[in-house]
Amino acid sequence: MTTEHDPFEAGLGFAVKMAKANFVGKAALEGRTEENSSRRLRCLTVDDGRSLVLGKEPVFYKGRAVGYVTSAAYGYSIRKPIAYSYLPAEVSVGDSVEIEYFGRRIMATVAQDPLYDPTMSRLRG
Repeated sequence: MTTEHDPFEAGLGFAVKMAKANFVGKAALEGRTEENSSRRLRCLTVDDGRSLVLGKEPVFYKGRAVGYVTSAAYGYSIRKPIAYSYLPAEVSVGDSVEIEYFGRRIMATVAQDPLYDPTMSRLRG
């Protein structure tokens, strides 16, 4: 999270105590909630299971650039690359997006976060 984003967009609204008397940034957060945020931090999984991105690549939804990759890595427990991006609130879990990497569009899916293997079936083989 940077100064470009707020805790509600990042899904960290639970950590903000607006009832507190005063804190740095309180005025900027007045009236904001996770429900009325225009952007949300979304987890993306790369559909082909092998194309890695590094970060700062543009993300497209329905052919329009709507955000950029903030971080990315390979998810060993789910066996596919993962990326995070702040996307418009109308983009939801299950939607398809494209990540542009050196002129090539890589298909990705917005995934429910956090990603993990609750039964540990992948880990145990």
